[in-house]
This record gives sequence, structure tokens and C-alpha cells, in this order.
Amino acid sequence: MAISGRILFVAGIAITAVSALFCVIGLATKGWAYGPQGGYGIFCSGDGCNRAPPALSIISFILLIVTVVALVLQMLDILRGILRYVPTLILFVATFFLLAAFTSFFKDSVGYSFNLMVVAHFFSYVALAVMAYWLGLTDASSN
Repeated sequence: MAISGRILFVAGIAITAVSALFCVIGLATKGWAYGPQGGYGIFCSGDGCNRAPPALSIISFILLIVTVVALVLQMLDILRGILRYVPTLILFVATFFLLAAFTSFFKDSVGYSFNLMVVAHFFSYVALAVMAYWLGLTDASSN
């Protein structure tokens, strides 16, 4: 049974949207790490806070939203020709920013918000694989 290109494309959009959802939930919750006063978020107000994880997380969330918008534009057949590769390229860059966001957060005990960001990275990586497979199918069928 052959997998339809339209099904793969819609699955890629849905998985990217789920990744963006996990990313924003991970940004908003206060379970990144646990200290003596309990859990704290990625935007901590103490002196020993690293500024890289919040910035990288926000950039990755913005890139995921831009990817979803670009994929919808591509589904509506607005992006044609070489522009068909732009959403996959943006998703590729977003996966690197997600990976950098949670690897730059070095603490002894990480919490559920950190795990949510790891799940967001996993879903973005799966969406990237689905979209790359879809691009391969459409390029092979057009030649």
C-alpha cells in the first residue's frame, strides 16, 4: 500500500505543530530544575542564570511557528519551485536550536519542563524526517 503524498504532508504539518506546542509549554512552565526553594523556570531571576537556554528556546519556537505557516502556504500551492525546500530548511534549523536550548541548560536535577523540550525536539526531528521523505517522493515523481 503506497502512502499518499498529501497524507505525509499533513502529518508533517501536524507533527511540527505538536512540536511547537511542547516547546511553548516547556517555556511557560516552572519545572526546568529544582533548587532549595522548589522548581524554577527557564527565565530565572537569580545571579547564576544562563541566558542562552531562554533565547534559544524562543528562537526555536518562532522557527517552528514560521515552519507551520510556510508548510500551510506550501499546501495551498503558493510556494513553488525552489521555494518548496524553504519550510524543510527552516525546520532543520529549528531542530538545531531546540537541541541547543536543552543541551545548554546544565543543572544537576532537571525537571519536567526540560523533558518537554526534549519531546519537542523529538517531534521536530520526526517531522523533519517525514518532510524530507515527502520531498524525496515529490521530486522523484516529478522527474
